[in-house]
Amino acid sequence: MTLAGVSVVATSAPAYASWYEAKVGESGVNVRDCYHPKSLPPSTTGCKAIKFLPKNTPVHIVCQFPGGEMIYNDPVWDYVVFAGGEGFAADYYINTGTPVPWLGIDTCQ
Repeated sequence: MTLAGVSVVATSAPAYASWYEAKVGESGVNVRDCYHPKSLPPSTTGCKAIKFLPKNTPVHIVCQFPGGEMIYNDPVWDYVVFAGGEGFAADYYINTGTPVPWLGIDTCQ
């Protein structure tokens, strides 16, 4: 499946859903475009910030990527869809309601 330039590949672990519902955490988060032009490695704070999402903004996590940059010991970056757009966000700033960053959903490619 391709979503706005993001290829999604199923992981070997069983997926819980095709997306995961979450909310932005306390400090808000910058959503980033890491594909135009393609950033290597993808998913870092060096990618262009395209939108700031404030606390409690609902998002759907479509896939996750073990990012090129760790944020407070969290190596996971989430590809999120929100009202008005989509892009990568550091998982550390997303409240998924789970104690672990890796949700077992698809891996972004």
